[in-house]
Amino acid sequence: MSKTPPNPAIDPRSRGGLFRRFIVPQVLIATAAGALALLWAASQQRQQAHERLAEVAEANALFLTNLKLPRSWQLADSLSQVTNSKVAFFLPDEGLVVGHGWTTEERAVAALARELEPTLARIGEHHALMRAIPDGRGSIVVVEPVGPLFDFSRSSSLVPLLGMTLLAVAAAFLIARSVVRPLQTLAEHGFSAPAEKGHELPARLTARHDEIGILARTLEQQRSELLDEQARRRNSEKMALLGQLATSLAHEIKNPAAAIIMHARNLEAQQDRGEGRLIREEGEHITALVNQWLFVAKPKAPRSSETDLVQLLRSLKSRLAPLLDFHRCRLELQLPESLIISCDTQRLEQVFRNLIDNAIKAMPEGGTVTLEMEQTDESSVVFHVLDEGPGFSAQALAHFGETFYSEREGGMGLGLALASGVVRAQGGTLTARNLKDGGACVTGTLNTRPI
Repeated sequence: MSKTPPNPAIDPRSRGGLFRRFIVPQVLIATAAGALALLWAASQQRQQAHERLAEVAEANALFLTNLKLPRSWQLADSLSQVTNSKVAFFLPDEGLVVGHGWTTEERAVAALARELEPTLARIGEHHALMRAIPDGRGSIVVVEPVGPLFDFSRSSSLVPLLGMTLLAVAAAFLIARSVVRPLQTLAEHGFSAPAEKGHELPARLTARHDEIGILARTLEQQRSELLDEQARRRNSEKMALLGQLATSLAHEIKNPAAAIIMHARNLEAQQDRGEGRLIREEGEHITALVNQWLFVAKPKAPRSSETDLVQLLRSLKSRLAPLLDFHRCRLELQLPESLIISCDTQRLEQVFRNLIDNAIKAMPEGGTVTLEMEQTDESSVVFHVLDEGPGFSAQALAHFGETFYSEREGGMGLGLALASGVVRAQGGTLTARNLKDGGACVTGTLNTRPI
């Protein structure tokens, strides 16, 4: 496959623009969702810390009710070590009783907790909560440092949230890539020279069952239609050129050929019948070639007459004898006794001449050409022309009967095109296939009645 040419309509600076427009919002949304999830997790952590602080304060308040010890700084120190929090007392007579190591900020937040009781108080990096002791002998205050906003050690949900955020970003990247890359491929193939084969869209695009697949199949169909239109235009140009060439040469060739044929007939009638007949037949062959060009370039309505195909083919075999001998070939006719149809005799003879000539040229080392014919019913005849050559190539079978297509060096691609056209005009078909044991077979059908 040839390399797709670059599309000049695609500005290199615009590459990735759609990808960025697609991926950036997705990443922002995923990031925002992750951030909101983390903030929610942080608020849950703070709520849990608040609830823990309240549980510690209430548990210690109940414990002090049952404990008949004086509420001194030593007891405050002991409770602080047990609860792993700073514990202090507010006594009616003594005020705030704290243990060792209290900072000014911790004392201040404890005093604020007394004013805000029962709500949470916070100053700086510490928060505090106060609860009244049920025995009525003062209150207990618990002070703890405020934990970090995101404490991964205290919440197992944060790590999955971060993982989900990263997974969402990766998914957005893959989705954007799966959409943008096919569109980029479509844009690059959109400029591929439509007259050249090998620039079809990849099957991974045309086989998709989504909107991109629909777009790819639509573009491929339009490209195929454009290829067909270009082929028709090229064929029309060739036909016009062939018509001009055939018209200009017809007069220049037919007049000398007519003189040659006339003198050949005189020679055939007076002196040497064999030499005269050979010259006449070759002159008629030259005229037939010119008529073949004219028929392909400017087809006219056929002139039908009653013709015995068996007699026509036997006569053609006799005239082709020198050509068959030169190429070391034999022509075998497998025909019924008689087969009368209404046809354009001259054109139909040219069809069989072309098919036999192609079969001979397919066997450069010589061989046998077999022509079989039978009447299948009252209105149709079928014939087969078989050779012992290498057979048609896959490309030749695909373009069988196409004007100007020829794989033979020096061939113009007119012989089979003329044969197909004449057979169609006769209401029939012409097809080709390769034989299993080697060789090729051209099969045609003809309508026996006037068209």
